[in-house]
Amino acid sequence: MKYILLFTISLALIANSFAQLTAEQRIEDSVIGWWNNNRFDKLKTPTDAPGKKKEVLVNKILEWVKKSYTPVAGLGTYSRYINKSGYGILFEIWDVSHDKEWTEPNGKFKPIPEQNTPFWVAVNRTFGSFAIPFLQKENESFFTMQPDGYSAADRVMENGKKADPRIHPNAYKYITWCNNWQTVYITPDNKLPFIAITKRELLQKAEEGLEKQMAEEIKDVQAKWPNNKKTQAEVLVIRKQEIEKYRSNIQKLRERHHSSLDEPAVIRDMQPTMRSFQPDPDIFKIDAAAKDLNAAYQVYKIDAALRAKMESDTPQWIAIAFPFATKEKGNKLFEMYSALSQNFNYDYVYNYFFNPEKVKGITYQPANEEQLIARLNNYRKTNTAAIMPVANPVNLTGNTFFFDDFSSSNEGGNPANWFFRKYGKHAVVSTLKNQAGKWLKLGYNTPVNPSLLKKPLPENFTLEYDVVTDGDFTSRTGGAVRLTLNTRAASADGTEINGGNGSSVSIELISGNESDYNNNNYRGIASIKINATPDLNKENNSPGLSYEYALREFTNKKTKIHVAVTVKNNILVVLINNKVIATSTDFKMTYGGKCITCGLPAGTRINTVFWNNTTNDADNINVYISNVKITKE
Repeated sequence: MKYILLFTISLALIANSFAQLTAEQRIEDSVIGWWNNNRFDKLKTPTDAPGKKKEVLVNKILEWVKKSYTPVAGLGTYSRYINKSGYGILFEIWDVSHDKEWTEPNGKFKPIPEQNTPFWVAVNRTFGSFAIPFLQKENESFFTMQPDGYSAADRVMENGKKADPRIHPNAYKYITWCNNWQTVYITPDNKLPFIAITKRELLQKAEEGLEKQMAEEIKDVQAKWPNNKKTQAEVLVIRKQEIEKYRSNIQKLRERHHSSLDEPAVIRDMQPTMRSFQPDPDIFKIDAAAKDLNAAYQVYKIDAALRAKMESDTPQWIAIAFPFATKEKGNKLFEMYSALSQNFNYDYVYNYFFNPEKVKGITYQPANEEQLIARLNNYRKTNTAAIMPVANPVNLTGNTFFFDDFSSSNEGGNPANWFFRKYGKHAVVSTLKNQAGKWLKLGYNTPVNPSLLKKPLPENFTLEYDVVTDGDFTSRTGGAVRLTLNTRAASADGTEINGGNGSSVSIELISGNESDYNNNNYRGIASIKINATPDLNKENNSPGLSYEYALREFTNKKTKIHVAVTVKNNILVVLINNKVIATSTDFKMTYGGKCITCGLPAGTRINTVFWNNTTNDADNINVYISNVKITKE
């Protein structure tokens, strides 16, 4: 019985030593779903027969998407629409927060305004396309399209490999078009019905567009000088001369390209105007740089016959368009991309519209449904996981306010009880060759802060930590890290707030290359700034204090430093390897004037502490921190 009791007590102690992720951190792995408020859905019920049929189809699309995709780390909304030439749904996935401002009275999430990512399922709509108003007519419209493969450099996976240019095998049967959008086009016979026009037709339509342009110029002149016929006549002469110049340019382009007029009209401008039609630069000349970027744009036409068909309830094509995302962009975007590329059932949608006998009596099911279910269950499992305690009690002394050497965290895992962004190249606990203990490898521009730090810090304190950079870099700077101390509390999502009254200290440490020691180009530096609102130090309307020190202690050869930051009686002192490198009484205002308040404002209490990786070449050079200690003075 004694052994059982001891074992039970031990388990209880272990259980209590676990600390859960903050509520805001858990959002990243939370399966959130769709908002039950239809505030963004403004569709009015149609009264005509074709409109009613379109509404039925729009509702089918909504059903299919909801079965295929459940938003993670964000809240989903939808806006159905029906117009003369098409119908569909704009979906938006919104950021959320547990902050009371962004929750319903019952505690459920509501969207944070202006923080959303859209995707579409749309009938008779193109993506990455741009209308050409100069050429438009009543029953004829023209547009360019970013080509398939446009912005390919943006579609790179975490391992550096290029993304699948056809999006995913789930979509291989259909037309895939990757530009600023990843779009799957479903259409009969896998052929989009709009027409790629020739150079000949483009030049002809441009010439016709000049007449339209002249009519608009007349309206503009009459509106600006309604009671002055003389001025109208004078201005119209100038405007007409301008238009005739472009008429001449169009003829020159015909003559220059006479042997290729029946080739496709691929142009240099994404959205041409009258002024695009000139011989230099030639609208049809695609330079080498543009070719490398795949920045050449075919002109397409929707003619009167196709326009009439687009007004019916039968789709001419269906577009499913969504942004590219990798895991590094966060679960909100990655789950959207995964579900729409892998789990939306393109085969079912094709058959429903264009071969309905194949799916008659068959209910829509997501593609690769088992994979979808497993992925969502994995998010739920991750969300319930606990992490280890933060402090190593062996290193605590009577006046130690906080300590963490990451010894309680697993190598390759998350830092226990630290707030960090769980997307991108975020912070990861690591071990280093030739360095004892565990270290926190900082993700680029993704700040970290200790979530269990008692707040505020003592009025007088010393904060210490070690910094290591990867060595042997050949660039002028290596690892860089910025420490920020702020009197303002962090936001609900753990990020720094700089608005409103308060004070902050920024200490950025940048390692340099020793080969630059003697050539006036050494870039290793300690840059320290103090800012306060209201302003206490202001020169020529520029607020704040600053100080810089050539940091020769931190280089491609000397890769580790010990940092200490002391605040005592409002005076700030920074030490590197136990050597004082900066004292706030020596800080200057922006234009070199002596400080007025030479430190932090009286009574300052720090409420947030952040570290951020600011390395220029963060893809190749890492920076680490450890042995974080705060002592009450």
